[in-house]
Amino acid sequence: MADPTAATGDEHRALAIAANNSTWEYLDGRDHTPDDADELLQRAYAAAYHWKRATGATVVNSARAAWLISRAHSVLGHGELALRYAERSLQFVEQAGPLAADFDAAYAHEARARALACLRRREEASLAYELARSATVADAQDRAVFEGDLAAEPWFGLDRL
Repeated sequence: MADPTAATGDEHRALAIAANNSTWEYLDGRDHTPDDADELLQRAYAAAYHWKRATGATVVNSARAAWLISRAHSVLGHGELALRYAERSLQFVEQAGPLAADFDAAYAHEARARALACLRRREEASLAYELARSATVADAQDRAVFEGDLAAEPWFGLDRL
């Protein structure tokens, strides 16, 4: 087996994309077996690992990778870890400034809201959810994708009306 640290930046980029995209196979609302949970987390962390080393990667890629890890932990009910990575995602989005797309902030707030809901911190979760829901996402297609992700469970009983 090849040494993964010897991969080129372009190879890391391809691996990051593959790991990121394959993670979504496990974010489909299923009940996760222990093997599924391991696979979900391994894929999310692999995406972050490879994005950090990828040709052309920016802090925006770090924000999106942190979001993905947060979502994976939320889906599995790991509130503290989900919150840690949601807050990292927000930090990276702020650091990125105008490099970040408008939906990056929306997703970072969504991750924070979901993590707080997982932790049963309802009031904080509701405030973060409102920040996510009211975030500007100008492109209609991006907004529709975001709203679909925002509607997806788990929300741990959070009242989102």
